[in-house]
Amino acid sequence: MRAGVFRGAGLLTVEEVPDPVAGPRDVLVEVAACGVCGSDVHVWNAGRDEWAGQVMGHEFAGTVLEVGAEVDGIRTGDRLTGLPIQPCGECDRCRAGLTHLCAVWTTRSIAFGLPGAFAERLRIPDARLGYNVHRLPGGVTVEDGALVEPLAVAVHAVRRAGAVTGRSALVLGLGPIGLHAGQALRAGGADPVFGVDRSATRRAVAASLGLVALDDATAAGQVDVVVEASGAPALVEQAMTATRPGGTVVLVALYHRPATFDAMGAVQREITVRGSANVTPQDFTDAIALLADGRAAAAPLISHRYPLAEIQQAFHTQADQSGSVKVLVTDRKPDTSGQP
Repeated sequence: MRAGVFRGAGLLTVEEVPDPVAGPRDVLVEVAACGVCGSDVHVWNAGRDEWAGQVMGHEFAGTVLEVGAEVDGIRTGDRLTGLPIQPCGECDRCRAGLTHLCAVWTTRSIAFGLPGAFAERLRIPDARLGYNVHRLPGGVTVEDGALVEPLAVAVHAVRRAGAVTGRSALVLGLGPIGLHAGQALRAGGADPVFGVDRSATRRAVAASLGLVALDDATAAGQVDVVVEASGAPALVEQAMTATRPGGTVVLVALYHRPATFDAMGAVQREITVRGSANVTPQDFTDAIALLADGRAAAAPLISHRYPLAEIQQAFHTQADQSGSVKVLVTDRKPDTSGQP
């Protein structure tokens, strides 16, 4: 089969690789769509040697082709998405119930050690319905399904903020995670929800989703909850400044350089700072429910689609934060019929 293989800094090649084989506890999926994540772009830009030969792609959805004999509740033809994380179940974090923080998940997960979903087919190991695989309900398209993972990341971040009903909120950075965080905040009852980004393209999407879109955080004043989703170290301090006394800052982005902020100010105003990493099965369940009942939307975030053969261009486009939002790799034509 064909797959997009990372071969070094700025280089993804479409190659013929061995077909995946489903074991007795696995499912084999025909990939319908896979999103390009900001973390993918970072690896692609950085050219980390340990990633050479990796089939990337962890935001996926598709149709089940084969079901292992020991797998329950899944049938061929089911439309699925799933968690890329495959926890070991044995480290201290897993034994403490923090499987999404597994100490070794980056070596044994889909697109992180195991082959990813920038491919025609994908093996999902140890498939458990409602745990690491989730069926897409009617009305949720496979393209929506490819955006469940980033929506679940945002759901997890908002969960980390605590109760948000009736509280004002601000999202810094309106990439896919930030836009989804804004939707999750609104679904949780936060009002108003401000969103800040320098990109007019991304602000326009935010406004269409009901956020108050701004290009300057100071225009929002101080708010109860800030979700920092930009990954820009300088904006961590801005997040602190934008938070009211007693408020909460959730850091959900990936930071590749140290960030500094006024710690005394955080102390004197009793700001709660929380990190948010990865997703849990419950986050996936909740994300799919948000899409199914219309409290969140995925389609407005999809700015570009490329076939697998053009995956290199897909990465170039996703890297352009001013002109793109979410890039999908899919060989399917977009479905405008309203059918899933």
